Amino acid sequence: MNTLILDLETTIQQLNGKIDNSPFNPKNKCVSAHFCWLGEPVQTLVFHHNEKETPDSPDTLKQALEEADILVCHNAKFDIQWLVEMGFTIPDTVSCTMIGEYILAKGQRQELSLKATAERRDVTRKKSDLVDDLFKSGTGFEMMPLDTVIEYAEADVVSCQEIYQAQQEDFAKPENTSMAYVVTLMNEMLMFLVELEKNGIKVDLEKLEEIKQQFTQEHQEISKRLEEIVEQVMGDTPINLASGEDMNKVIYSRKVKDKNIHKTVFNIGPNKFPPWMKQAEFTRAVRSTTEVVHKTDAKVCPDCRGSGRIRKFKVNGEPFKNTSPCKPCDAKGALYISNGKIAGLKLVPQEPEDASVHGFKTDKTTIKRLINQAAAKGNDIGVEFLTKLSRMNALSTYLDSFIQGIETWTRPDGLLHTNFNQCITSTGRLSSSNPNFQNQPKRGFPVRSAVVSRFENGTVTEADFSGLEFVMAGELSRDPQIIKDVIEGKDLHKQTASIIYQCKEEQVTKDQRQNSKAHSFAPIYGAIGSQYEGHIKNYYTRFFGIYKGLGAYHKKLTDGVMKDGHITTFSGRQFYWPNETRRRNGRTKHYTQQVNYPVQSTATADIVPLSCIRALRKFRELNLKSKLVLTVHDSIVVDTHPDELEEVKEALTWAMEGVTEEATDRWGYEFALPLKIEISGGKNWLDQVEFS
Repeated sequence: MNTLILDLETTIQQLNGKIDNSPFNPKNKCVSAHFCWLGEPVQTLVFHHNEKETPDSPDTLKQALEEADILVCHNAKFDIQWLVEMGFTIPDTVSCTMIGEYILAKGQRQELSLKATAERRDVTRKKSDLVDDLFKSGTGFEMMPLDTVIEYAEADVVSCQEIYQAQQEDFAKPENTSMAYVVTLMNEMLMFLVELEKNGIKVDLEKLEEIKQQFTQEHQEISKRLEEIVEQVMGDTPINLASGEDMNKVIYSRKVKDKNIHKTVFNIGPNKFPPWMKQAEFTRAVRSTTEVVHKTDAKVCPDCRGSGRIRKFKVNGEPFKNTSPCKPCDAKGALYISNGKIAGLKLVPQEPEDASVHGFKTDKTTIKRLINQAAAKGNDIGVEFLTKLSRMNALSTYLDSFIQGIETWTRPDGLLHTNFNQCITSTGRLSSSNPNFQNQPKRGFPVRSAVVSRFENGTVTEADFSGLEFVMAGELSRDPQIIKDVIEGKDLHKQTASIIYQCKEEQVTKDQRQNSKAHSFAPIYGAIGSQYEGHIKNYYTRFFGIYKGLGAYHKKLTDGVMKDGHITTFSGRQFYWPNETRRRNGRTKHYTQQVNYPVQSTATADIVPLSCIRALRKFRELNLKSKLVLTVHDSIVVDTHPDELEEVKEALTWAMEGVTEEATDRWGYEFALPLKIEISGGKNWLDQVEFS
């Protein structure tokens, strides 16, 4: 086998404070290529450098790529994108050493850069840290001394080669042989992602600006109302809604007395987990480590007379030249005097897991629970405040992450080449950056209307697996009730709503079904509903009463971890929890991860990628003009040419519903359940109509 090791160096551009070395930026160029055959000296070709008046011919690299059976790179997607843009042919087999290292980590987080990997494995390292410093400062390789660039890049190739050889030895070990199949899948998926990023997403920037203005106006209106509520419940006390400490005062009407004592009592810190306290113990701990806050009335500070600063005098009576901050009012110019009334919303933290360095959590999940608590107590102002706060936080994310990100990274041709990452999440699920398209709200999110077709009269088409997580939970657990429900096409969301709203399934309304979706699949991933009350909490209890086989499967997983220290999925993917312990309630310390990872990784890291690979294969076979542009969780999005809608629908159906047959061929796993997809389309990614 002819194995070619390769590394490319490129120019970089500054893009709104971020480094852009993408081949999709027309200003970027490939500076040099560095490559070698396995075990042979490194060759260098310089294409674009200030010191190189006559560029080297690419023919040597072209011939090497044509002769290679395997192409090896670290972070191979980047190098392959550049090779494709430069017109080179990519070998049929690609091996990314970053992917290899990620899989061998077995779910444990670690730094995967070439430098960090080389240091961890004690192989040849880069010879110049100067290059890293220059690169981070915005200096491209074309501006660095050529000798430095060559020395640096050739060391990269040697490092990559030695890492590759070490990984091959690791994968040959009996306990690791199964993981080679996962590496193969991820390397094949890498080529699909290269295609997606090359194709890009068409963005309607005018529509995006319209949405931006709507979000901005709503954000301002909510912010004003929140300020009014804060004044109502806190008096004159100044409150910063971005401060965790201040939010504790508003929401819980309490503040921490001593942060160090609070951290000790609630075991807060890295690698620590909350203590198991009975409710009475927890209540006492809250009262002992925090104190009630009161409404205040603001009075002008008599020392500084409201200026916030005072002038001190020398012994001889002469004033110092400069003023000093007023200590009594903490330079604020006002004294905030308690009026004896308890401030805030008077909500109560529920359990030790709620403890944080500021007092108690105020994150998205906690706020949802607190809304339920406020509603149960008839605390209307609390419900309004928390609901509006949650919405304002969401709007901030939409404006800062989604809209600004899309504006920043959309190219002059209107195409957005988002970056997909295979080696970030513990489960193998994709993430994306520049900007993040994986965490966009799934349905009804206005920003989706700015994603349009590049073709006149084209269609944005999306194929979505139906209840993939539920199906995979049934597959892995072989729960007879899940299998029965899937085959019969049972609507799990209706079942969930009927339990929560105490009605028959046929009586469930559209809104009730939608509101219950957040709970439907939560037990699959280990949620037990202890943070909820009433009928919602009852749903979690009922779930495992209905699906007993799933509960038994969860126990089997955690018992296996206690015995063997790891879980292996049917695809060969492994997750390790060395030295695992059990808590007082009998559950393992990492229980949620252990019951979550097999389902999520099988669904979104095995089945979906294999479907994507099949889709690319079929699109190329049919020579379609339509473009594969996105994959989000369990869906594939296509920019569809107006003449090819039926062909695209057939190709996606073949790729996704037929994936189990290929999975069986690859991994020898016999599926008990079929996979079904829903295909929809429209003029943009928001206004979608389901196709029959």
